[in-house]
Amino acid sequence: MRYQYSSDGFKKDFYGQNKKIKFNAVNSICILNVIIFLFLNPLINISSFGVSPNNFQFWQLITSMFIHVDLLHIGFNLYILWMFGGQIESILGTKNFFIFYFLSGALAGLCAYFISFSASSTVGASGAIFAVVIAYIYFYPNRTISFWFIPFKAQTVGLILFFSQLILFLLQIKYPPSPGDGGISYISHLGGMCAGYLYLKFGRFIIPKIRFIKKKKVKVVNINDIDKILDKLKLEGWDGLTDSEKSKLYKASKEKQQDTIN
Repeated sequence: MRYQYSSDGFKKDFYGQNKKIKFNAVNSICILNVIIFLFLNPLINISSFGVSPNNFQFWQLITSMFIHVDLLHIGFNLYILWMFGGQIESILGTKNFFIFYFLSGALAGLCAYFISFSASSTVGASGAIFAVVIAYIYFYPNRTISFWFIPFKAQTVGLILFFSQLILFLLQIKYPPSPGDGGISYISHLGGMCAGYLYLKFGRFIIPKIRFIKKKKVKVVNINDIDKILDKLKLEGWDGLTDSEKSKLYKASKEKQQDTIN
């Protein structure tokens, strides 16, 4: 017995992912970051391309996301992007993922500009990366994530991340870094998380021309609606389905069994 549903989510979950490397948004961002880190960083003054508190230019909000200080900095950011970004891109679509990523990162950069504790420029994609993590938690709140080798629900990890960054930011206000030490821009992390959440939650009202994703109930009428329910099952899990949707899936399964037997 093999179901012939055409749902993209159903195919990916049950028939396996396409293992060919695709030049989607996540891969493109990762590759471009690596190229800049390996070949341009040694040739340029990286602080000129970061968000500068003294000589601010709007284009720095974008260029700063492609500048990283060392191998640990870029490695950690790209690892998190690769781990969570692909699933978010599959939900939002490539175009909207680019908008989500760069808009969140740019707003995080603005936070670093307005609330800076050092004369040093702010560099790195951490603000955008935190937004991607928040997007994953937004769409998959009940999934289990290993956080420092301890399993938590995704929504719990989100709360831990937010309040830990908030506490570190408040400590940074009370004990600011020395003038020669730029330190970590915790306000950028908070800005990225808030920007990502606000984009997903309220963005469709602020920027109506952009097609935003929102959760909504699906009325089951035919096989095409069964595909929609399967996609919803992928996003929200079995507990996210209504009783009516569960019933429709069960009936569809029984019908397929009868078709196979006959």
